[in-house]
Amino acid sequence: MSDERDTLAATKLTRTEFAVVRAYAQGMRPLEIANRYLLDPDDDDELTEHQAIQRILSLRDRLVQFALQHDRPDIAEMFEALRGRSDTGMSRRVEALSSIEQLGQGRPLPSHRVSLWFGPSLARRLSAANIHTIADLVALANRRGSGWWRHVPRIGQKSCETIVRWLSAQQATFDIELREFVQAHADFMTRAPLLGASLWHGMRVPVPLESMRPSAGNSAHEMELAEELGTVKAWIRSKESSPNTWKSYRREAERVLLWVARQGRSLRSLTAADLVAYQSFLANPQPADFWCGPSSARDKAHWRPFEGPLRTSSCEASLRVVRALLGALHHDVPRRRARRPRDTAGQVKLNVIAANPALSGETLLTDVDLVASEGAYTASPNPVSRFLNWLANDAPAPQQRAALAAALLIARHGLRVVELPELRFAHLARGLNTVSLTLAAKNAARAGDMELGAEVWHALAMHWRDRGIEWEGHVSGGIADAALLAPIGFPETKRGRAKRSEKSAGYSASGLDRLLRSSWRRFAAVHDDVSAGFTPRQLRLA
Repeated sequence: MSDERDTLAATKLTRTEFAVVRAYAQGMRPLEIANRYLLDPDDDDELTEHQAIQRILSLRDRLVQFALQHDRPDIAEMFEALRGRSDTGMSRRVEALSSIEQLGQGRPLPSHRVSLWFGPSLARRLSAANIHTIADLVALANRRGSGWWRHVPRIGQKSCETIVRWLSAQQATFDIELREFVQAHADFMTRAPLLGASLWHGMRVPVPLESMRPSAGNSAHEMELAEELGTVKAWIRSKESSPNTWKSYRREAERVLLWVARQGRSLRSLTAADLVAYQSFLANPQPADFWCGPSSARDKAHWRPFEGPLRTSSCEASLRVVRALLGALHHDVPRRRARRPRDTAGQVKLNVIAANPALSGETLLTDVDLVASEGAYTASPNPVSRFLNWLANDAPAPQQRAALAAALLIARHGLRVVELPELRFAHLARGLNTVSLTLAAKNAARAGDMELGAEVWHALAMHWRDRGIEWEGHVSGGIADAALLAPIGFPETKRGRAKRSEKSAGYSASGLDRLLRSSWRRFAAVHDDVSAGFTPRQLRLA
């Protein structure tokens, strides 16, 4: 496969090779043809009749391929059965051979099969990977970049280099072309570096956050966006203590900054309708040449903010980061605050916009918060919201009330399943009209006090009542070490009996995971429009 002759199909036959095929079509014996045209003058060995026929048939195959490259299937079919059975058939083949000999080298077209231009072994491997035409091959390379060959089993790097160089050489004849980032591996060192660029609507290529420069424009939006750029960078720096969060927030910040700049707007000027438009953009970033490309180093000119359209869940996750960014901008400086109960304000905003067309024009996002707060607890088509309502209202049982308490802690306060087993009554504190919970997380950004929402507190109280626990706002006796979430009973197993003897025993992370998954399966079984696929993480993303 590393040999170029094995990778690319042979080109046009030589005059001698045409003479061989013509002689065979006219009925000359293979050995006579071999002695006249195929023997090497420096080779003393003579060809056997079998060897002569094999060489002639290989030339026949090349002739058929050459005819197909020139879109002459009639001639190709004529030479599939090489020997003429009559004088008429022989004459037709000789005439066809003379006509095709006058043609120049074939020109590849996007619709051509890969078998016309690549060796048989390579063509079979491409076809097995569902790459049947030149257009399919170019589309894969443009989508995956220089590493496209990793998505075709049994294609090596050297064969990839040969193919890429051949495609590059043929671009002048193509109706489609390779994008600039599709290069042979040997050419990687020549890739152009990415230079810093001003953030404005006339950007030629997108740049990552660290390469964005304030625009020197004099319009109000350009001046405001230049100021916002510094605030956004400071906000992103405040997330560096958590590398994964920092990378995620940086990615979403640069996407929305680029989108806003291309719209000729600033972040603070975004309206509720703009947020809906941005959500649609995430699902289909256009123009794709500007926005999309394969994964790449951030310091190279072919870097792009997207690899392709985002799934619905990814769009929703992106919008949550954007809303957090806009909130920080409206407070001007990023600052850490006590963790508050999560609500469904993000989704409610979109619902409010849809239900109130008057808001979808020039209403700023901060103004929508006031309207959304009035309807935050209305029915929602969101499956997670429906699941929580179902847990609370559909013939609740002790196990279902435990699932509701766990689900609300995850959905409303952003806790993780692995954090729930660590919660104890000692972590609770009653205020004047509130109850707070202290989370001792390993991540400093997550640790701290959170005020429990009313529905969360009610669900926990109902769960404790099932366990025979009444919490009056103070810790006494052995209740301090008791788990906030625990099964009503334990199985009659060795481990179950051991846990039953421990006053502080509660649900394990795997036990809570199974509890929530089984509850979702029962919920999906009675709701035909809900998928049975579920992970507890979906509660945090809702």
